[in-house]
Amino acid sequence: MKLALKFDIVEALRDNLHASPFRRFVVRLHSGEKLTVPNPDVLTVTQSNYIVYDAGKGMRILNATLIASIDSREKPKAAA
Repeated sequence: MKLALKFDIVEALRDNLHASPFRRFVVRLHSGEKLTVPNPDVLTVTQSNYIVYDAGKGMRILNATLIASIDSREKPKAAA
């Protein structure tokens, strides 16, 4: 029997990664650090709910419990 914990934050990450069209978002960690996800190539969610982040400065593997929130709000468009 295989047991897997479900984390709502992981599902939200997956939803943001697979959104069409993709919109950049920010992952906020409990430490206060912000990880910007400008495109879906910099972040991966594994089947075991680990998050792999690589924005070109070195790969980081995060546990879902380190994530405080996801900011995916679009910035308002400037008036024409």
